[in-house]
Amino acid sequence: MAEYAPEALKWLAREIIKAIPSAELSGIVGDPAHTYGYHRCRNKLPSSDYSVQTKPDREGDGDAASALDMKFNAEWMKKITRRLLDSAKDQNDPRLNYMREFFGTLDGKKVTGWDTYYGKPVTSDDSHLWHIHMSILRKYCTSKDKMANILSVIKGEDDMDLGDRVKVADWINDRWDDVGDSISVRTALGSSYGHARSAKDGIYDKVIPMLEKLTAAREGGAAALSNEDLKQKLTESLTDSLGDKFEDLDGDDLAEAVEKAVDKALDSLNS
Repeated sequence: MAEYAPEALKWLAREIIKAIPSAELSGIVGDPAHTYGYHRCRNKLPSSDYSVQTKPDREGDGDAASALDMKFNAEWMKKITRRLLDSAKDQNDPRLNYMREFFGTLDGKKVTGWDTYYGKPVTSDDSHLWHIHMSILRKYCTSKDKMANILSVIKGEDDMDLGDRVKVADWINDRWDDVGDSISVRTALGSSYGHARSAKDGIYDKVIPMLEKLTAAREGGAAALSNEDLKQKLTESLTDSLGDKFEDLDGDDLAEAVEKAVDKALDSLNS
């Protein structure tokens, strides 16, 4: 197979262009003037080349180029270089574990770089004052999932405030048309935590049989009960049962309260 630009790197470039004003793709596969490094595939390089020495660089597709150059305006050059550098130096942030190195600038005057594999500063020529170079460990350059980690650093997702808004996935709007195009980070995190905690406490395991009980009652019994009928009766029953104590209930108490409300609603509907 001939030397090529992996789809994962092309995807990363497209996503950066979507997210960052002024972003432009500068290159993935190097021209013949590139005689060494990650812009060339492993199969085109001598075994002595620095970009084929680490264990992950000796793995992966030997025909895949493994570097990405992106142009930005002066403001974004500084901002993205800072994001990359902060993430690379943070031992608790694993998102750049799939990158070998990057070069950019923090001040528009001096090239700043970091070897993310060996954890040390590096530098390069002054072309990196106007474009950011990212070398990807060759084992990972065909993985979109791994590139998504790098993208999250470039987008500054760790810099978000709780009030910042994030785009809602298309499938969510397909299912619920009243959500809108975006939600706050606070809402997203709160919803995720709520579902995770509910699952941990076993609430879903207890509530699902109750919902099945309601469904069976509707189908078998109580004739032409509308969704609004069920909603109204359940709301009334839950209000009577819980009042303003909802936040004080643990998983077991909440499940028990919901079960009582379901039984009460069914009794009311069948009476």
